[in-house]
Amino acid sequence: MKTNRGLGGIAAKLVLLGVLPTLAVAIISLIFSTVSLKSGMETEALRGLEMLALAVGGGYSDIPGDYTLDAEGNLWKGEQNLTIQMENLDKFTEGHEADVTLCYGKTRKLTSLKDANGKRIVDTDISDEVWQTVSADKIYETTSIKINGQNYCACYVPLKNTDGNIIGCIFAGQPSAQISAFINSIVIRMVLIILLTVAIAAIVALLYARNMAGILVTVGKHLTRLSEGDLNITIRDKSIKRGDEVGEMARALKALVERLRDIVENLKASADTLFRSGNELDEMAGQSSAAADEISRAVEDISKGAVSQAEEIESATREISNMGDVIENIVHNVGDLTDTSDNMNSAGAASTQTMNELSASNDRTVAAITRIADQIYLTNNSVEKIGSAASLITAIADQTSLLSLNASIESARAGEAGRGFAVVADEISKLAAQSEEAADGIQKIINTLQEESAETMRVMAEAQESIREQQQKLDDTKSRFDDVSRGITISRQGTNVIRTNADSCDQSRGQVIDVITNLSAISEENAASAQETTASMQELNAGINMLADSAGNLRELSMELNKQMEFFKL
Repeated sequence: MKTNRGLGGIAAKLVLLGVLPTLAVAIISLIFSTVSLKSGMETEALRGLEMLALAVGGGYSDIPGDYTLDAEGNLWKGEQNLTIQMENLDKFTEGHEADVTLCYGKTRKLTSLKDANGKRIVDTDISDEVWQTVSADKIYETTSIKINGQNYCACYVPLKNTDGNIIGCIFAGQPSAQISAFINSIVIRMVLIILLTVAIAAIVALLYARNMAGILVTVGKHLTRLSEGDLNITIRDKSIKRGDEVGEMARALKALVERLRDIVENLKASADTLFRSGNELDEMAGQSSAAADEISRAVEDISKGAVSQAEEIESATREISNMGDVIENIVHNVGDLTDTSDNMNSAGAASTQTMNELSASNDRTVAAITRIADQIYLTNNSVEKIGSAASLITAIADQTSLLSLNASIESARAGEAGRGFAVVADEISKLAAQSEEAADGIQKIINTLQEESAETMRVMAEAQESIREQQQKLDDTKSRFDDVSRGITISRQGTNVIRTNADSCDQSRGQVIDVITNLSAISEENAASAQETTASMQELNAGINMLADSAGNLRELSMELNKQMEFFKL
């Protein structure tokens, strides 16, 4: 039951994968073909209707004369009354499912259109939209126009007299239902073909899907048996010889089963060998452990005596070593103190030199700042003089403006003779205004310069005060450096004396330590050898015990491995 459901589910999915894309493509093709067919049929119908309308116009053009309309509403062509010969119009539609109409102006005068009672539809008007297009000497075409309660595919061609004037139009139309019926019949045939194609594709897909599903279910059964430890699986030669992916899967499954069978057989053989080796190793580990215990007890007695002797010598060595460490520390400290004294002496000399250079640099800085201050004072005085000159320019501009005003007044009094003088006076007035504007601009710049100069002088005064304070502190520091340098020299002399005495003590201490060290080394080597022997025996004993434990574990592991190998069936 479960296998059949699996087979049906896989087959159904494969069939859907094969049929659904085919069905989708068929539906899309049907829709596209229907739209294209409708568009093509409507285009061909319009071309045919246009040819029919032109044929009607050509047929009546053989009658000499122009189209006229008499008082009774009859349409004439030359000497012939076309209205009483209206049945001649039907000859143009024989063998065609179409209608034609001859319009004089907007009014239908000759037509093959008939109402429900069989009466021809005449003396009715066409739409204004159609008439506007035709009267502009253009052909009007449409695929949907309502005439006598029906939709028509129609074409309207201009009707002209011999002089070329448009006096009406010729209608040729075909009911849209006829075109739709033709298209529907073709669509139905296409649908039947598509359904037949889909049915064939579904049958082929179903056969192939059932074959594939059967193969997949068989592979699933084999994998289930593998998961249960059954390696007695036979793959059919038919599946192995296939040249597609199914064949590759069958060959891979066969190789997997053979490989697993070889591995399991080797594992079973290895488990048996491992079990036998574990038993032998366990027996050997027990014998080695007993012998190692006896050796360990004998070595331990020897080690206790050596350790006791080494401890007594080590105690004396520690006392001597402590005394030597104290002397050695004194020597090192004195050496460090001497080195520090030398470094301080060198640093003091370098600091004195640096202070002298700093003092000289500070003197140069003071002189440079003094020169800058003098230059700023001179610049400030120059700015004040420029301000005075700008005030003088402003006064001159005012006088010039007044002079220009007086000149203008005098030229006005002089009348025509003073006109040239008036032009000069006007130019002088402009020049005075420009001079006054320039003087104002200069005065603003001078004011800004005076403010900045005052600020600069204030900052320069603060800088000079800071330089004076720096010089005072520099002199004080230089004096203190001299005192420190003298103290360093005295300290260095005392340190040299202490170092000489400490070196003598260190030499004596070294000779005593060498004697004690040799004695201690011999004792320690004896104790160490005994301890190492004891430790080695203990490690050997521990290793043998671990080996025994490992042998037991190995035996248990081999038994467990044998039980697990029983899961596989060869």
